[in-house]
Amino acid sequence: MKIGLQLKFKLVNTFLILLIMLNITSLYFIYDLYTYDELLAYLPDNSIKSDSPRSLAIILFIGTLINILYVYISLISRLFTAPG
Repeated sequence: MKIGLQLKFKLVNTFLILLIMLNITSLYFIYDLYTYDELLAYLPDNSIKSDSPRSLAIILFIGTLINILYVYISLISRLFTAPG
C-alpha cells in the first residue's frame, strides 16, 4: 500500500513539472504572438480584414503566468508534505 502511495505522489509531481514546462513553452508562443503588428484574413468577397492580436496576447500572457504560479505553489506545497 505504501509503494502505491509513493508512486502516485511521484506521478502527480511529475505531471505538475510537465505542466509547468508546457506553460513556459506557451509563454514563448504568446510572446511571439505579441510581436505581430496585425493579422490579415482574406474574406470570400475579396476583401481584407485585419486585426491586432496584442490585446488577446496580453490576456493569454497574464492567464498563463497565473497558471504557472498556481501550479508552482501546488508543486512546492506537495514537495514539503510527506506522502502518506
